[in-house]
Amino acid sequence: MAALAGTLILLGTLGLDGPVSNAVTDAHQVAVLGCLSQRLVQPSTYDLGCGSGTFVITNASWTDWGRSGARGTGNYVVNTCSPTCASDKNDSYSASFVVHNIKSTAGGPVYKAITIRYLQGGKYVRVTWALPPFST
Repeated sequence: MAALAGTLILLGTLGLDGPVSNAVTDAHQVAVLGCLSQRLVQPSTYDLGCGSGTFVITNASWTDWGRSGARGTGNYVVNTCSPTCASDKNDSYSASFVVHNIKSTAGGPVYKAITIRYLQGGKYVRVTWALPPFST
């Protein structure tokens, strides 16, 4: 898992595992985009691999969510892909999340990045994922 020690930029999309109960209807509220470009506010679960299940945030609880950024805690679940990704060997870490870099879009403002901090093997690891939309 040495590849996770630095910054990871995923050129995929952000998605949800499970039903969407917190979709946004107010275009003025800051959101993250899901796999199908749906606007989500304070989602409790999202799949950073958009359906692959390789990197998933679960049990997210948000303390802040707005134009200055978002902060929360929960679990960061990583499929170790050992011996293969299909074997679904997952490691789960207690983590903190910071969602940042707001972009204005026709549908309303969205966050462009999430930074996840978690303890792995006695060391803190920080990983940053790019979120859709990816165009500037």
